[in-house]
Amino acid sequence: RTAALAPLWPPTRQALAKASMNKIEGSSGTHSYSHAEKRGYCDFINGELSDDPDLQDDLPMDTQSDDLFKVIAKGVLIAKLINKSFEDTVDESKMVKKAKNQFEVKINHDMCIQGAKDIGCSVVNIGGSDLCEGTPHLVLGLLWQVIKTCLMSQMALTEDLARLMAAEESLSSLPPEQILLRWFNYHLKNAGHHRTVANFTTDLQDAENYAVLLAQIAPDKVSAADLEKAFRERDFLKRAELVLELADRLGCRKFVTAQDIVDGNPKLNLAFVATLFKNYPSLGKTAEEMAKERANELEERVDELESLLAETMIEKDEMKGKYDDTLLELTELSDEVKDLEAQLKDALDGNEKLATEKATLEDLVGSLEGEKAELESLLADVSSEKDDLFAQLEAEVNLKLDVQRELADTQAELADTKQKAADEIAGLKSRLDEEMGLKDDFQRRLDDALAELERTKEESAAREADLAAQLAAERETNARLTSELDERTKQLAESQATVADLEQTKAELFNLLTDTLTELETTKANAKAMEEDLRAQLAEERAAKEELQQRLDATLAEYEQARADWEEERARLLARIAELEKEVEDLKNEMRMKLEAAEKSKEEALAKAAAALERALSDAANEKDQAMDKMRLLLSGNQKQGYLWKQETGLMGLQWKKKFFVLRDNLLCWYNNEKISEKTKPKGIIYCEECRLYELDSGEAKRDFVFQIDNQKTRTNIGADSIEEMKEWMTEIRVAKKKKLGGKAVSEETSAK
Repeated sequence: RTAALAPLWPPTRQALAKASMNKIEGSSGTHSYSHAEKRGYCDFINGELSDDPDLQDDLPMDTQSDDLFKVIAKGVLIAKLINKSFEDTVDESKMVKKAKNQFEVKINHDMCIQGAKDIGCSVVNIGGSDLCEGTPHLVLGLLWQVIKTCLMSQMALTEDLARLMAAEESLSSLPPEQILLRWFNYHLKNAGHHRTVANFTTDLQDAENYAVLLAQIAPDKVSAADLEKAFRERDFLKRAELVLELADRLGCRKFVTAQDIVDGNPKLNLAFVATLFKNYPSLGKTAEEMAKERANELEERVDELESLLAETMIEKDEMKGKYDDTLLELTELSDEVKDLEAQLKDALDGNEKLATEKATLEDLVGSLEGEKAELESLLADVSSEKDDLFAQLEAEVNLKLDVQRELADTQAELADTKQKAADEIAGLKSRLDEEMGLKDDFQRRLDDALAELERTKEESAAREADLAAQLAAERETNARLTSELDERTKQLAESQATVADLEQTKAELFNLLTDTLTELETTKANAKAMEEDLRAQLAEERAAKEELQQRLDATLAEYEQARADWEEERARLLARIAELEKEVEDLKNEMRMKLEAAEKSKEEALAKAAAALERALSDAANEKDQAMDKMRLLLSGNQKQGYLWKQETGLMGLQWKKKFFVLRDNLLCWYNNEKISEKTKPKGIIYCEECRLYELDSGEAKRDFVFQIDNQKTRTNIGADSIEEMKEWMTEIRVAKKKKLGGKAVSEETSAK
């Protein structure tokens, strides 16, 4: 893992300065403050003072704005924060919580600064005016001291923490930061982690130590899978986010963000560790307590094994009595078994004959099934042909219906055309009658004019003689009459022209009527021809339908005949099948009787086998006792012993742990240390006679001077501190392989334990 993280570690100074910094110009120069620290302080205050009634109008503060400086400038917030951890340090009764002017605000700030000084904060160069103006770097500096002091005051320094001290040290003599670091490293060491924490910056930037700490202080909430997931994540920022998700489970996600951890912000990291310590200050069980607990567990296990051994011995005695009874029964039944075996042989011979007859019957049934399949195939073909004929007939009927619908549509269209032509002719006749009426009217008017003219002429002729004397006087009247005559003549000419136009219109209407009638006659002739064609097609379709019906009737007759034949054949086959079933049932009954006899013989044989098994178990128990005696004899003297490194799988994966190894004849044992090697059972035993030795490459084993012992079931990697020590152990183990002491039962018994 270290090699994989090499490109990202250690961080550079530029990486440490990565956190966002705001710069401000002051009278004494340029100052900067961390936006991340401002956000962390805001979050902490929002949570700590959320229930304070005097701050309801100011909280929660916006972490992204300058609300923090504005609220502190009012002069109440810092006093509330101090009194939260150090009650009555600032006398709130003397404060003006709703200050109306700068004088009252300054009084509040002076009391806050004095309170901070009383709890141990350094207030040099910080005045009430700085807090009133909200000078960022001074405000944040004082606020951090107050928050840090409050957090440190909440640390419960119990007697349990004395384990973190050296002989000449005391809890009161160590600064809180050192106590937190020792608490942190204590848990890292208990987890078997190879790293330690010496600061709150670079040692925490990869979030690896945080992950181990959370898994150690709260194993019920942070599982091994969570820890492995965090270790597999190579991106520091993503790993830090995973760590904060785990801290959220513990209710300790305060002060820091993932970016703050990666940036190595010392103040926020210190506050985060203090929060973890406040909620989980315990160091866990001591080594003595863990050893005592383990010893109690081992004693309980030994008691259980002894109880189990006693029960096994009782069961053994009971089984021995049953074995004696069974042996007597077996002797009595041995002769019966021989007779049954002879009967079984005869039954098997008869069974073979029955099997031959059964095979013959099955062949006959198979041939009948084949004939049945052929008949069913023929029936399926006939049904398919019938379906095709019905489909063709249905298609032709549909075609006929389509033709009839088309003929009906044509006839309806022809009737509509005839109706329209009749309506048009009636209209033309009406118009013609109107024109003829108009012509008659003009003719009557003309006749009236002519009649009047004739009357006028007659009157003129009659009076011509009488008016000869008045001819001169009547010239004007004559001229007037002549003029009127000319007008009447003109009107007559116009009427004659109108009559000529009417005659022309009449001729045109007559021609139009003639053309329409001709077109109607043509349409009628075409419709009649189409009707004749359709009738001819319909006659052909009827003939085809009759022919298809005849073919269908013939096919149905064939089908009925085939069905009758099939029914007859089916009845014959069913009768034969019934006979075969009866024969098979008789055969089954006979076989059942023989199988029952065979089952009885099988049970007797199993009883024999069980007796033999009991006998073998008794022999194995005797061999086990002998092997235990041999093992005790073997363990009485040492051949070679010393400390070596053994690779084991733990919470952090594969790890090398130091063990005390003892090689006694052909058994290789190991213990946690040399002191307990003579008093307790070994942690493990390897039977050397079945093992093979291999020297491992340092790159593969991740360690120098490593050899492997392979007993075909497990492979054990063991490391020495020098090449000479490794060669000596390998030589001694090879010598031990040639010894036959101990026996395989010893190895198997040890492996089982």
